[in-house]
Amino acid sequence: METKKLVREALLKQTERKYPYGCVMIYLDTDPKDWENLQKLIDEDDVYFGPEDVGFGREMEPHATILYGIEPFVPDEEVEALIKRVTKPKIKLHTISAFQNSQFDVLKFDIASKALHVLNKLFRTLPHTLTYPEYHPHATIAYLKKGTSDDYVEKMKKFVGINAIPTKVMYSKPDGSKKEYKL
Repeated sequence: METKKLVREALLKQTERKYPYGCVMIYLDTDPKDWENLQKLIDEDDVYFGPEDVGFGREMEPHATILYGIEPFVPDEEVEALIKRVTKPKIKLHTISAFQNSQFDVLKFDIASKALHVLNKLFRTLPHTLTYPEYHPHATIAYLKKGTSDDYVEKMKKFVGINAIPTKVMYSKPDGSKKEYKL
């Protein structure tokens, strides 16, 4: 394990990185009006933006992460070989909930999808580092200031069940570039 950490640190020093790891996501096509109306319920004063505003705020591109933590040295070809095996999974946005960490709350749709669990297991065959050991598929709605999510969970219940059709897979590389693959 120590060797893996040392290799990763050496590689990160050699190249420009925006993120420590790569991420594979499945993008969801929702009715733009539904997503806009959902976002309108969120008070701008409650939205969390990180110190560098990277990756926080409102989520305007609904998606579910298949796996975050792909090591930066994994060749694109290895990731793409697995992406080619992805078929359009069945996805249901079944509840709205939130989880908290020390900096912010994450307001999200929980996703019911056996297929996403299978895909997560498939992509875990690549060299990766898990930041969360258990996989809980979800679609982030917004990052909120700490302690503000509870009211929104209740307010947004009427949006449970909006259509979310998987349309593409996105590989977000550690350098910040993205590669898109149609389903």
